[in-house]
Amino acid sequence: MAAKKVDGKAKAKRQKIILAVLGVVFLGVLAWQVPSVLKIMNKKPPVAATTPPAAVVPGTPVPPVSGTPVSATPTPGAGLVDSDPAAQAAGGQLVTFDRFSSKDPFQQQARIPAATSSAPADPPADPKVGVTDSSDAKPPPPPPAPAPTSAQISVNGSSETVSKGGTFPQSDPVFVLVSVSKTTAQVAISGGSLDSGGATLTLKKGKKLTLENTVDSARYVLLLVSTG
Repeated sequence: MAAKKVDGKAKAKRQKIILAVLGVVFLGVLAWQVPSVLKIMNKKPPVAATTPPAAVVPGTPVPPVSGTPVSATPTPGAGLVDSDPAAQAAGGQLVTFDRFSSKDPFQQQARIPAATSSAPADPPADPKVGVTDSSDAKPPPPPPAPAPTSAQISVNGSSETVSKGGTFPQSDPVFVLVSVSKTTAQVAISGGSLDSGGATLTLKKGKKLTLENTVDSARYVLLLVSTG
């Protein structure tokens, strides 16, 4: 049987094609696996969980560990250790997830305090109001004395009582009593006037006043004695 002749060029070409295809496949696999490999290499080792020691029951023999002798005598006060303690609630967190008590939405929740009267209370009655104490009562002031209406006037040593508005002296009525008070009297000239131009002149109790008539040179000494 004659040997088949192998074309070297075709074989080399086919091997190049196979190598090119395998190279593309290898690059794709490498691109897909490199992130996973890097993640696994950079992964932090897990923290070893602390396993609580098993409670030792009195009377139960403990199997010895090779190389370390273990005493079977129980330790006083030994017991189970809680490996899952209750978490402490931080600020703004709930401790439990129990459902809150339900409320009737149609029932009034807020309570309005009863209105109180703002009117001020009547002040307590003063037992002394309206009661007059005879020991503290003061007598009413006396009524004012009535104004005098007359005066006793002396003219040249002759006294007579003259009413308000009357003329004097009776023998020669030269003067008129205009007004009178407790200590003074206002006198005017009947049918004449004073040289000073005034309408009246004032007589003071106990003091003499001398007047002279310029027509006949008659002199008059007037004195207010009293008023009444």
